[in-house]
Amino acid sequence: MKSILILLYMLFIMYGFSDPDPDPERFREEVNAYMESDTMAPPPENCFLFLGSSSIRMWKSLESDFAGYPVVNRGFGGSHFSDAIFFFDELVKQHNPAKIIIYEGDNDIAGNKNPDRIIRDLEKLLDMVRSNLTGTQIAVISAKPSPSRWHLRAQYVELNKKIEDLAGRNEDLTYIDVFGHMLNNNGRPEPGLFLQDSLHMNAEGYKIWTRQIQPFIEK
Repeated sequence: MKSILILLYMLFIMYGFSDPDPDPERFREEVNAYMESDTMAPPPENCFLFLGSSSIRMWKSLESDFAGYPVVNRGFGGSHFSDAIFFFDELVKQHNPAKIIIYEGDNDIAGNKNPDRIIRDLEKLLDMVRSNLTGTQIAVISAKPSPSRWHLRAQYVELNKKIEDLAGRNEDLTYIDVFGHMLNNNGRPEPGLFLQDSLHMNAEGYKIWTRQIQPFIEK
């Protein structure tokens, strides 16, 4: 009994009050559709791969926003970092991208995962990129400040700071801040940047993202 209690305590220290990873197979149909599309029309070599949750998936103007660059959208549903890890081979490795722009962590926080655990998942994903790809530049977009999740702002701020610190220690990783640029003069999320659900962005929101990501695309 004592050994079991010690094990439970260690797990608590590692993960805190965090829910388990959701089943990645919930995205199987969506990922298979991407793979079928890749067979019919393979993405360009040395592409710039956008990977992440619905904020990436719903970016319909991605190609026109970065006209002249080989951008590829591989956003899927309400994904977590754990889902990006699970589908790494299908969505990332096979394309051998020159650059990867990642947006995950938003749903992780909303899914009751603590920032330290999310950072461990990010580090695992980074290790997978480095082990399977050569010379790929990586950028992580900060979690955005959506009105519907503003009650979780402290966790988002903490997560973003940890991602920024991680980027400061790794030359192949760039941190892209969108959080601060999406706040109004009152320090709250600007409602004019979001759809009616107060979670997903409209065209004005994506204009901010485009401006913030552009330097990484161009470098």
